[in-house]
Amino acid sequence: MNYEEKLEKINTIVNSPMREFKPDALMAIVARIEKKHPKSKGVYERMKNIIPGGVEHNLAFNFPYPIASKRVYDCFMETVDGVQLLDYLMCGGPIILGHNYTPLIEKMINVIKDTGPCHGITCDYEYLAAEAIQRYFPSCELIRWYQSGTEADMAAIRVARTYTKNKWIIKIGGSYHGWSDQLTYDMHVPGTKLVESHGIPKNVFKFVDSVYPNDIEALRKSFKEKKNKVAAVILEPLGGESGAIPVHPQFNKDVEELCRETGALLIFDEVVCAFRLVKGGGQEYFNIKPDISVFGKIIGHGFPSAAAIGGRRDVISVVAGGIAGGAKKAYTGGTLAANPLTCAAAYHAIDFIEKENAVERAGKAAKRLSDGLNKVFQEHDLPWFSYNHGAIVHFHTSCVFGLDITDPKQAPSLKERKEFMGHLGAALIDQEIISVAGSRFYTCMKHTDEIIDQTVEKIEKICEYVE
Repeated sequence: MNYEEKLEKINTIVNSPMREFKPDALMAIVARIEKKHPKSKGVYERMKNIIPGGVEHNLAFNFPYPIASKRVYDCFMETVDGVQLLDYLMCGGPIILGHNYTPLIEKMINVIKDTGPCHGITCDYEYLAAEAIQRYFPSCELIRWYQSGTEADMAAIRVARTYTKNKWIIKIGGSYHGWSDQLTYDMHVPGTKLVESHGIPKNVFKFVDSVYPNDIEALRKSFKEKKNKVAAVILEPLGGESGAIPVHPQFNKDVEELCRETGALLIFDEVVCAFRLVKGGGQEYFNIKPDISVFGKIIGHGFPSAAAIGGRRDVISVVAGGIAGGAKKAYTGGTLAANPLTCAAAYHAIDFIEKENAVERAGKAAKRLSDGLNKVFQEHDLPWFSYNHGAIVHFHTSCVFGLDITDPKQAPSLKERKEFMGHLGAALIDQEIISVAGSRFYTCMKHTDEIIDQTVEKIEKICEYVE
């Protein structure tokens, strides 16, 4: 499915009355969840007393209440009620070998026993893992470790400002680059600007701007308005929310050329794309050499405190460790950054991904799933559709990400469309499937053809509940 076809289908969905679940069917779904997941409800009630809102995770399904997990393995999640779910959440994307992949777990147990999880200074795995990343990301001449994608994105824009001596950061509307103050701007739905920026003084965004996706002329205009004093453009190479907002095939290249013309840096946020789209991420896929690359959870394959930035030697050098003696420096830190556990996980996971051909296997599963979903949607005369980029599967139903928030006919439906996503999430749980926010599936190498076909059959049942 090409870019124009995706846009046409998105426009059809957002400009048409939204399909809804039959009221009786939705009530039955909720009743079955209440019956099958009583312990999860108990966990939720207890959580509400000690955790704000009763749930920590932004990607959790919250209708009628969040599901609590007991354990994960291969491509499955077992809930506290003993229900086995087909897992397409994959911990938000980092799991490509499958949960609790035994060879990796054994390596990590030995690291804990022999090395210890945290030293506070350099260990061998720090440079071994960095060299492993560099094999697939040659643009990363230097690499610096951090503890989350949010933190790495913070570092990336600080590095860009220090290196260029410019202040402006431009992001692409709807993209997600973590929850730091300056990047909590125009997230999820393009044009929403400060809607999700509560608790952040407006002057924090004085030198942050955004442009609508795929609009290179708007970006040129923004550069001109800022007299080319732009430190960097930061983007998700597949488009906002890693492809939920499709990217024009030429857009990334156009942005790269504009950055080269003006001296601004190009930052690729590879948190989702690295080792999932293809091993070399968005920059390999689009044949682009960004100045700075941001990595997150996927490089640690689910082990905590995993993130890094990499890029040109002269650029990344401004974040060198130690105390600067008068030199221009982008100060960053982190006691747990580059700890042996994280770096060993990255080093060994990359090795196993290569040996198992994991990215290609997961991508094959994703293609089979996407094709199956489109067939089912067509058979049930639904305007919904799906596409995949490597091991990332998007499926559009209420199409929240596709709304034009400036269109008075579309904007009022935002709340309704988000509510539908919650209902869809419940329907997926009812069919013993868990995914990302009811709009994205992440596959791993453990998703066999048989499992994919079972998934398609289950989603076909959901389609029968829609009026």
